Amino acid sequence: MKNFIYLIAFAMLLSHCRPRAEENYITIFPGKPGVPSSIKVEHEFLLSQVNAITLFQDSTGLAATEIEELMQHHFREEEDFELPPLGLLPLLASDRIPEQSKDVIQLAEKLKSQLAHMTLEHQMINALMVQLKEVATQENHPEVLDFERALRKHAEIAEEVYFPAAILVGEYLKMKNNPT
Repeated sequence: MKNFIYLIAFAMLLSHCRPRAEENYITIFPGKPGVPSSIKVEHEFLLSQVNAITLFQDSTGLAATEIEELMQHHFREEEDFELPPLGLLPLLASDRIPEQSKDVIQLAEKLKSQLAHMTLEHQMINALMVQLKEVATQENHPEVLDFERALRKHAEIAEEVYFPAAILVGEYLKMKNNPT
């Protein structure tokens, strides 16, 4: 009897560990795929950090305002055409092709054509950050250094991972849609 109870408890545990059918699917995105939420959250975090720095009532706050404007513009561009193809990675990893493949290919092509521009915006933000760091150091705002490190890391990941991965998504979809 004791073994029977253990067997029932084990079977119940297994049934709760297995994903339910309705949880075991990947959504087909209508229209443009979404930006991966982890990246969107990071954008929001970085923008909130720079916004907090703009509230300083000194030269540091003024310098941060220029960076905030450029970051808002740049992040809008990233979320418009660079990052949506990355939202398809889970779908593509499960060997499924989205209905909006042609739209995603166009987004990836736009990124390819705008890659130098996107990288230049990173360089512009970096140049402004150098100025901000100098002013922040003079005005004793060490928290700006943490923000600068986080922003630099984000730009490196974008250039080394996000940009190439988004382009590869487009190239992959081209191959899948036009097999030769």
